[in-house]
Amino acid sequence: MNEEIPDAVEQPPWTETDGPEPDVHIYPRETAPGLYIRHNGRWLRAVVRARQTHPTRGVSYQCDITLGSGSGTSRTYQWGQPGVRKGWDPGDGRPPAD
Repeated sequence: MNEEIPDAVEQPPWTETDGPEPDVHIYPRETAPGLYIRHNGRWLRAVVRARQTHPTRGVSYQCDITLGSGSGTSRTYQWGQPGVRKGWDPGDGRPPAD
C-alpha cells in the first residue's frame, strides 16, 4: 500500500494575538539537529536553528532549508504533521547523505 503523504505546512510567525510568547531554544550551529520536510512531494533535509514551545500552538521548529531554487531559506514548521519527520540528532555525527 503506497500512502500519499501531504507536504508540510509552514507555521505562521507568532503574534501577540496568539497569547504568551513561546519559549525558544536556539541550537548552536555545530550541534543542531535535523528534520526531513516534505515539500512538493519530495523529502528535503532541514537543519533546525530553533525550537519554539508555545502553550497553545505546541512545538514548532525554525529550520534552514533549500526548497529547490538553489538558495537556502528559513521556514518554521509545527511538529506532529505528517510532512515533518525526525532527521538526525547532533550525537549522530554528520547529517546523512541524500
